[in-house]
Amino acid sequence: MNTIQTIKVRKSPETFLSNSLDRDDIQTIVEAGNYAPIFGKVHFTAITDAALLDAINRITIEMMKNSGNEFAEKLANTPGYSAVRNAQTFVVLSAPGGNDEMGFNMANVSCAAENMILAATELGIGSRFMMGPVMSLTQEPVQSRLALPDGYEPLVVVAIGYTDSALEERNKSIDNISYV
Repeated sequence: MNTIQTIKVRKSPETFLSNSLDRDDIQTIVEAGNYAPIFGKVHFTAITDAALLDAINRITIEMMKNSGNEFAEKLANTPGYSAVRNAQTFVVLSAPGGNDEMGFNMANVSCAAENMILAATELGIGSRFMMGPVMSLTQEPVQSRLALPDGYEPLVVVAIGYTDSALEERNKSIDNISYV
């Protein structure tokens, strides 16, 4: 699959299968993120511990239920809802100081996340860019287990795992593109 094909077949699965990923695949995906056009510092934390992922899920759902956001509250109260989408691996992307005023840190982690998402797709592995669960990463017992460098704050998560979604090219509207 070439890069353009990879981009066109990539999609975010609603949920992941319970099969664990191969550690070499996780490493390949995370390292792809590290090759992104980053103009600052980014830290990657790959979480495969089922108990920690469960804690992230529970805390996120509880925070969603009390968020004051009607959509988030509705999702969190849906029976069987998983805020982590049953992912077997979460990669947390953090930057020093969190989201800076100019948005550079968010740009850095987003570029890294995109590289990871495309690498996962190339390997036939599902991926999902997520910001919702980030709120739980600053809560205990999660925060102390992330092993972040001093001063780094989580900004985004890339959930990766096997999925039963077929990798088929999607048709996207191009009416939002202008050429000048």
